[in-house]
Amino acid sequence: MRDAPMRVLISTSTFPIRADDGLPRFVYDLAEALAESCEVTCLVPDAVGAAKRERMGAVDVRRFTYFLPRRWQRLAYGHGMRENLRASLLCKLQPPPFVAAQSLATRRLVSAEGIEVVNSHWMIPSGLSTALARGPGGGRAGRFGHVLTVHAADVYMLRGLPFGAAIARFILDRSDHVFADGSHVRDSLDELVGGTTDAHLQPNGVRVEGFREAAVRPAASPFPDGYLLFFGRLAEKKGVTYLLQAMPRVLSRHPNLGLVVIGYGPLEGALRDEARALGIARSVEFAGRKSHAEIGAHLAGSRLAVVPSIIDSHGETEGMPTVVVEAMASGTRVVGSAVDGIPDVIRHGENGWLCREKDPADLAEKILVALDDPETSGIPGRGLDTAHRFDWSEVAARYVEAFERVRDPGGRG
Repeated sequence: MRDAPMRVLISTSTFPIRADDGLPRFVYDLAEALAESCEVTCLVPDAVGAAKRERMGAVDVRRFTYFLPRRWQRLAYGHGMRENLRASLLCKLQPPPFVAAQSLATRRLVSAEGIEVVNSHWMIPSGLSTALARGPGGGRAGRFGHVLTVHAADVYMLRGLPFGAAIARFILDRSDHVFADGSHVRDSLDELVGGTTDAHLQPNGVRVEGFREAAVRPAASPFPDGYLLFFGRLAEKKGVTYLLQAMPRVLSRHPNLGLVVIGYGPLEGALRDEARALGIARSVEFAGRKSHAEIGAHLAGSRLAVVPSIIDSHGETEGMPTVVVEAMASGTRVVGSAVDGIPDVIRHGENGWLCREKDPADLAEKILVALDDPETSGIPGRGLDTAHRFDWSEVAARYVEAFERVRDPGGRG
């Protein structure tokens, strides 16, 4: 048994620039949980104004530059890689140098820091970068074990590329263990490569203690009878348009209720216009980006969290949105669409409610049941029990178990 903690590198394309800046932080939260038992370094994209190396909590953060001059870097951050690629010609030039820079940085860190295991998040770009860093052939070449975490956007992006299946197989051949954050993601990956990948289902986690602390200081309601809450990126796959279309039915029974929308994204202007066209603009507050602490306070102050995710026009959906377990940890009721990883966590009528995707009438019905049915009083408590099973400490323990199996050449699992 080794006395020194295992040295782990987390390679990712999505990471906060500051610990509480409102950017998606689930990879950082995982890293913090892993740091309880491992030495953790995170390899993340560079950003103008960000330090090339810094300490965030217990995590050593290294940022790699992938395009020069630095101010022209467009691929990471912003609205997300897919939207960035659609919006910018300059961005379309950057995936190859991004992968090359991340792969080279991985090799250097493995050599300099004695990294034993690399955990890459998203098959492209980080999974591909890590696979290239492993060198030719499917073996480890004595360098490091590779645990790949597959989310959603990476699988759907590969599905649309001419050689996407071949790229996916290349990455999987150079991975020792695979996690998928939703059952639909896992099934889509199997379909992409034409076989069973044996990916292990592992949704993202939640720091239950932090959300229980936030529940002591809930955000005040901007509406007389409280508010429903949506939190997430304002993109098509989040399904916010269907929530707006459901609101007139909800407001017909609860006219003094409102909807608070926390987040930013390319559809914000269109969603504001839709709220006005539906005649509900006074009942909808677009609150923009909020810090993690503010999100916790808003969840605690809400009457209901709504997660109306869909399979979008590109065939893309998401894994298991972290807001589902965050709402449960806050003691807040949650309604979510029955797509991808959401039914992996929400058991309809037991710890939350599931609705049909893209169906405003069904969504409104489930919202009204959650608000009005006196038989549902025990659901928040069962939701909290569910959240404890997804606490980051529990999720990190499953990652460490996988790391232990793959860090030795004979331990591939």
